[in-house]
Amino acid sequence: MKTLKLFSVLLLYPGEELTNYISEFRAFAVKNKLEFLMPLLDYMEKIDILDQQKHYTFVFDLTPSCSLYLLEHFKDDKTKGQKLLDFIEKYSKLGLKPQQNHTPDFLPMYLEYLSFLKKEEVLEEIAPYKSILANIYKKLQEFESPYRVIFEVLSKKEVLDGLP
Repeated sequence: MKTLKLFSVLLLYPGEELTNYISEFRAFAVKNKLEFLMPLLDYMEKIDILDQQKHYTFVFDLTPSCSLYLLEHFKDDKTKGQKLLDFIEKYSKLGLKPQQNHTPDFLPMYLEYLSFLKKEEVLEEIAPYKSILANIYKKLQEFESPYRVIFEVLSKKEVLDGLP
């Protein structure tokens, strides 16, 4: 599912290298009928990079309920260590390595992993995180964050199921 790879990239910390590819992301979105991404792509194209970075940091780093680290949402889970190892094992089966500056439960890395799976496997894999993704979506709506469009899709099985 190439769309999940695009989501993975769009959820990375904003930088000049990311904004250099907006026209390619836009072309992919148009070709694959992903018009819902246009507000986020417009934001990334038109808003000053420093303002984007401030927003990203506030939303994803300073707001615990929007953390991009999936296991951070399981506060009292004593199996986090095993779950982190499970992520690493899944990634290594596909030849992927976790990013050095992030734990393996980092959502962009997980989405990249999911992008290699069949649609049925994606739906099964993401199911345990649906409520987390839905909660992040609700919080991003409150913030009127342009990133909310990605989480809206990730939190709805019927929409996710229809992605290319």
